[in-house]
Amino acid sequence: MLDQYKIKTRIEEIRQTVKSLERDFKHLPEEKLITDQIIYRAAERNLEIAIQCIIDISNHIISQLGLERPRKENKEIFLILAKEKIIPMEFAKKIMTMVGYRNILVHEYLNVERHYTYVNIQENLRDFGKFAKYIEEFLQRK
Repeated sequence: MLDQYKIKTRIEEIRQTVKSLERDFKHLPEEKLITDQIIYRAAERNLEIAIQCIIDISNHIISQLGLERPRKENKEIFLILAKEKIIPMEFAKKIMTMVGYRNILVHEYLNVERHYTYVNIQENLRDFGKFAKYIEEFLQRK
């Protein structure tokens, strides 16, 4: 059974972290964001939390509905959600890269290409809101 509280709590966390990223970091020039250690680490952590929330929600839905499990990589969770018509396939393909970026943040933190953090903040924040919207629509249908 889906734990709607768990899902909605994570959706709210996504919205709060995206709001922080937009308010505190999006307006910064790339040079400032990537060279100021305190600013950069705060921005990176907010991105990591938002991505982790998306992963947690997706895994919860897959687990609780008894859907196919990812075979090799965590990013397959989005393809599974798309096959089940929870999110659109084109969107799933687009956000799969978030998992790779999150893995680098968590496991290869010394090798993060800081430019990509800046790019994610500038170009990809809307994807978090889209994901939340798709999940909320799915919950309404359930």
